[in-house]
Amino acid sequence: MSDLDALFYPRATALIGANNNPLTIGHRICTNLQNYKFTGKLFPVHPKLDEVCGLKAYKSILEVPDEVDLAHIIVKNTLTIPILEQCAEKGVKVAIVNTSGFKEIGPEGQKMEDELVAAGKRLGVRLFGPNCQGVMNTDPKASMFSNFTYSRIKPGHISIMAQGGGVAEVINNYISELGIGIRMYASNGNACDISIPELIEYMGDDDGCRVIIVHVESLAKPQEFLDVCAKVSKKKPIIGFKSGKTLAGAKAVASHTGGLIKEDTTTEVIFEKAGIPSFDSVQDLCEAAIAFSCQPAPKGRRVGLVTNAGSPAILAVDELVKRGLEIPTPTEETQNTLREALFGTSSVHNPIDMMATASPEDFGVSVKAMLDDPNNDSLIVCFITPFFADCEGIAKSIVAESKKTDKTFIMCVMTNETWQPTLDIIKKGGLPSYYFPESAARALHAMVKYSEYQARDLGTPPKYDVDGDKARKIIDNASDGFLPSGGTAGLLDAYRIPRAGHTIVSTDDEALLTADTIGYPVALKVEAKNIVHKTDVGGVRLNLTGPDELADAFRELSEKFASYKPKFLVQRYLGEGKEVIAGASRSEVGHTIMFGLGGIHVEVFKDVVFKLAPISMNEALDAIKSIKGYPLLKGVRGQEGVDIDALAEIMTRLSQMLMENPEISELDFNPVMAFPEKDRTMVVDARIAIAK
Repeated sequence: MSDLDALFYPRATALIGANNNPLTIGHRICTNLQNYKFTGKLFPVHPKLDEVCGLKAYKSILEVPDEVDLAHIIVKNTLTIPILEQCAEKGVKVAIVNTSGFKEIGPEGQKMEDELVAAGKRLGVRLFGPNCQGVMNTDPKASMFSNFTYSRIKPGHISIMAQGGGVAEVINNYISELGIGIRMYASNGNACDISIPELIEYMGDDDGCRVIIVHVESLAKPQEFLDVCAKVSKKKPIIGFKSGKTLAGAKAVASHTGGLIKEDTTTEVIFEKAGIPSFDSVQDLCEAAIAFSCQPAPKGRRVGLVTNAGSPAILAVDELVKRGLEIPTPTEETQNTLREALFGTSSVHNPIDMMATASPEDFGVSVKAMLDDPNNDSLIVCFITPFFADCEGIAKSIVAESKKTDKTFIMCVMTNETWQPTLDIIKKGGLPSYYFPESAARALHAMVKYSEYQARDLGTPPKYDVDGDKARKIIDNASDGFLPSGGTAGLLDAYRIPRAGHTIVSTDDEALLTADTIGYPVALKVEAKNIVHKTDVGGVRLNLTGPDELADAFRELSEKFASYKPKFLVQRYLGEGKEVIAGASRSEVGHTIMFGLGGIHVEVFKDVVFKLAPISMNEALDAIKSIKGYPLLKGVRGQEGVDIDALAEIMTRLSQMLMENPEISELDFNPVMAFPEKDRTMVVDARIAIAK
């Protein structure tokens, strides 16, 4: 028996801290296991009780006559290690430590948790928790409600892996209220030993699970999480939600990239790289899980709609289009079939609107025609239940047609309890049903997103020929903080990242001489240790076309920034290209790379996307094409587009630089000037921060 088999399929469970007081965790877990008909043996343990919940109680787990695979530890935090030692002596494989008072309370609790983990390793007992709810498993082989919550659960195909017990219970209750069952449930609290990735991998190997809901508050082992989820998501959908999306306090960041990264960005980029659709609300997460649990993922973005009421279908269309899905026109064959079968007042375009008087036969013909139409990858049926229609007959007709297709089929049924038999027919038919059209559309969009994740070719990050020794020397000799302009330029040159050349000058004569050498027009920028963003403080003058303009600009900036004792940077002015930004920020998960529209408006429009390093050319191109401003780069209204591949190469070279120099903490290339010609596309201004 594996460790996690002992957790989800124990032959015997001991409740250490079982109690007859209904308001205690020990009592609740005992009654949950009893009420749900746990298939294993159950042994309450309490030093002062002879009986708990009608079962014989034992003074110690060592007195239990049978072998025990799993133990709940529900005692004072200071007693957990002595109890764990008894569990090890008994041969317990896994201990669920429900007890709180560990790292969640601060340094003292962290010390106790570290000691608990060390004891578990020394004793050979795996730990689930501490500060956790427990697990559930509706497989009839286990019928296990080993948890202290009050949920009503039934067998199903949705497994839940939620770090936070409160969120876990919200998810479980909402799914239950919708009449949908779950497969496995785990809420492991502090996750000191048995990790979220281990649990996800176990659920991924469970044939009874069709979709895994994952909720995280933090990722202790981000690379393990990424590796496991990327593997499991190829077998079945994982859908994710992270709580804690806002900063509790403002973090001081000097780069544009650091300022644009939200609290949840690093988790989101891991989700995206692992192929996990993520959600902003628990409700949308649960409703998508329902669709995943009973329908195949769609093969494309094209959605057909059938309705007996126009306005609900319009709401669905609005939501679908907003999320980038397509509403194709039916083929002529489909339209002709529907014209012959339906009343003349019906609309045979998409959505197909049969009007409220539609019969079971009308629904059957319309649903079949749209499922057979090669222009559709999926179908949403919006169904109101008028009192003058054969609603149960309509439901049976819809279900019958759904059994003949492998396309994604989603229902939106707008009704009330009067028509419960109609809803029961649809549910028993294996069709996910939603009350609001927008909910159906959002669930379908999540399924499309998952399909696209699985179909994509991430590619392999390129390995460029670079001067690694030069880069390493610059990093090793640097102090923490922003590199001086010479060090920044040296790093870019080492990685063959094209940049606009510059010269640092101290006097107006040096500036004029430099300009004469490189040719006008030029740009003049202030250069000082405490000035990070030159444009923000008015330290940049562009398109200086001759010596007089340059001299005036030099004099003006010298006076304005005299207290900084600055030097100045003279560059060739590149002209009117498209300004973009490429950047990076380091966190516990590694480097997150950012791309978006750049220049002075980057923090106003915030049209940026993020990727987890390292990235391939395919990932770089996907990032570029994902921003809202991509049409500006591609070329609009007769304007020539920029060299997209040149931008992707800059991003992948940046990615390699980050992977080989983990000391880089923040980085901005802003702007990168993009042109139709590759040899003109280059970094104009760069800032690189080091934190060793």
